[in-house]
Amino acid sequence: MSTDAPSIHITAEPQTLPYNCLYRVDRNLFVGTLYISSPEVAKEAAPLIAAIMDAVEGVRGVRISQSEILVTMNTEPSDWRTVARETGATIRNFLQDGHRAVSEGALGMLTGNDDVRNRVQVVIDEHLNPNLASHGGWVEIQASDGVDYYMTMGGGCQGCGSAAATMRQGIESSIRNEVPEAGAIHDATDHAAGQNPYM
Repeated sequence: MSTDAPSIHITAEPQTLPYNCLYRVDRNLFVGTLYISSPEVAKEAAPLIAAIMDAVEGVRGVRISQSEILVTMNTEPSDWRTVARETGATIRNFLQDGHRAVSEGALGMLTGNDDVRNRVQVVIDEHLNPNLASHGGWVEIQASDGVDYYMTMGGGCQGCGSAAATMRQGIESSIRNEVPEAGAIHDATDHAAGQNPYM
């Protein structure tokens, strides 16, 4: 590691789903969104994800999107602080050593459930979130269990009186139209915590 490398600022935020933690890094890591649960695929497609899976025991999958890394564990850690320190140190060391987080053509290397999840992500990025933005809202995949998805809604969608209808008639139907092999879609949003619901 170079001693004159700039410091890397990382924050860790445990999520509503207790086995998830979101890490924010002070630099862009990947343009788009990539999720991988297979250590073998990660080695070739996303070396940063492979490094996290190698260093931190019990990782189910990792999503990299822009400057964010969402780590999903197999089970809820008894103390996220320990896992967060270990994960943060792994991310910091990887980036300070000058490695590229995601390989060129990574999305084309995905197989199985990871490929399905990333196709669902394309629907979210290209169709759903642009429409929800008109109400100040957004949706994201918080976790997946095989091909079942746990979605969280944010902004104006969090706590909105129409959130259930939006989830079933808008989000779920759009995903099913484009990715028919997607499994069950669950709303994992803490709607009671919404600060500025659209209605």
